[in-house]
Amino acid sequence: MKKHLLLFVALLITGAIYAQDTITGWTFPVNSGADSLNANMGLPGNLGYDLCFEGTDTNYTTIYFTNGASNFAATATGWDNGVNDKFWSIRFKAENYTNFKISSKQTSGGNNPGPRDFKLQWQLGGGTWEDVAGGEVTVANDWTTGVVTNLPVPVTGQGTSSIYIRWIMTSNTNSTGGTVESTGIAKIDDILVTGVNTLGVSEVLFSNRITIYPNPNSGTFHVSTQNPMQEISIYSINGVKVYENLTPPITPQISLDLPSGIYLVRVLFEGSESFSSTRMIVH
Repeated sequence: MKKHLLLFVALLITGAIYAQDTITGWTFPVNSGADSLNANMGLPGNLGYDLCFEGTDTNYTTIYFTNGASNFAATATGWDNGVNDKFWSIRFKAENYTNFKISSKQTSGGNNPGPRDFKLQWQLGGGTWEDVAGGEVTVANDWTTGVVTNLPVPVTGQGTSSIYIRWIMTSNTNSTGGTVESTGIAKIDDILVTGVNTLGVSEVLFSNRITIYPNPNSGTFHVSTQNPMQEISIYSINGVKVYENLTPPITPQISLDLPSGIYLVRVLFEGSESFSSTRMIVH
């Protein structure tokens, strides 16, 4: 079953997408402690890397925490005169991975508006910064405007090198149209980097037939389908089965204690001879 899950390929089915592993991610579930800025999702070797706030002025590098899109958000002031200089940044390694995608959410403080305009860039360790196509971000005083979702990052030739991604200011305009002051607040949350493992083939997904909600989740979720289910199973991205129900009820609620990462939810519909699958993220 594991071999079948990892090697199954349906090249003739239109609209299929391939599952991606979680490479690294930040949801900031805690707001204090030595590891509060470290990645809390992804490959084990990336969990020690933290989110940074950088620029030529070293006096504004303190990051604190306020309410976020879900839990807490990394928050900083001191963005004044920061065009083409001040930025959020992350670091990770992803040998044997390709097809990277980045997601994130940004907002700007209400009474103390921070930067409005950012763009995403990537860099290999020791290399030069390159723009991410379509990576221009406009930030407002909400968690819905400054959102990036599964934006492709064209990293090539990474090998064992560190990969850096940054959100850099592209103007000194704040989110209300004025000029960014030193007290202007910027926040970032729900950062996620995914990629495809080049050493194996991920199963083709059919997310239009299966709905997982909420998604992402913490291990408790519902499964809704268009047709009755005969069987449901859940696998980690490396093919380990973590759940199976051979007589699932309609729209089951499932509660599992799972590590953070991406999982495949596989469903066999009544009257069907093949499985359909979709992706679920646990944070």
